[in-house]
Amino acid sequence: MAYSFDMELVNCIPNLQRYACKLTRDASSAEDLTQDCLARALSRSHRFEPGTNMQAWLTTMLKNLHFNNLQRDKHVTKVELWDHAMSVEPSQLSRLVFRDVDRAFDSLTPCQRKVVRLVAIEGRPYQEAAEKLNVSIGTIRSRLCRARERLNTLMAA
Repeated sequence: MAYSFDMELVNCIPNLQRYACKLTRDASSAEDLTQDCLARALSRSHRFEPGTNMQAWLTTMLKNLHFNNLQRDKHVTKVELWDHAMSVEPSQLSRLVFRDVDRAFDSLTPCQRKVVRLVAIEGRPYQEAAEKLNVSIGTIRSRLCRARERLNTLMAA
């Protein structure tokens, strides 16, 4: 009777699956690992020497594949996706929001727009804005407060 690599390989599968489960502690990962090991064994069947221990050869291959996967996974960030992860906000919505903010900003008085631009948009300190506009810090605070209230009212409507 001729040597059959495939038959000997098939006989080793149950032990490989058990070992893969033990290594991965996850049935799905164990299936993947076993399948990878069998694919590698078939692609390297010419390296197996008939008469040696195939179970040991496959077990070593499985273990090495597992540790290689662990090493590779250290350098890869895994992201879990859920059902709505792929949904993207329509671009029209952001354009509408931008349009509404622009209109609300335009509805402010020129003095309020200057203060909002200096303090809220450019991030300048109140003192610098007061010096630039030749008004007191109290006036800056008052205009900014009224401008924010007006913007909040318009955006809520």
